[in-house]
Amino acid sequence: MAEAGLTRVIRCPGAVELLDELASGARTVAALRRAVPRRVLAPALRALAAEGAIRRSVVGTWDGRPGDEVMFSLTAVGHRFVAGLSELDVWVEVYERYLNG
Repeated sequence: MAEAGLTRVIRCPGAVELLDELASGARTVAALRRAVPRRVLAPALRALAAEGAIRRSVVGTWDGRPGDEVMFSLTAVGHRFVAGLSELDVWVEVYERYLNG
């Protein structure tokens, strides 16, 4: 269920802000650092990657620190998450899931 993935993303600090930033196009790590605090950038990128919402321009592990030249962009899943975030009924369902654990 897409809402379950969206719930996990919303619970991750910085992830929604990254989705918003990437919705207008691919961004470098340096640009993403301006959108979210540095301490939440890597965990938020990993959470979005785990849900299949983003891709990056270089192949390799997500465990290391990406260089400033690495570009991140949304996948089809990421675009669905962005669309879902604009729908009130999705927010209601996500909030209910959050309250009920």
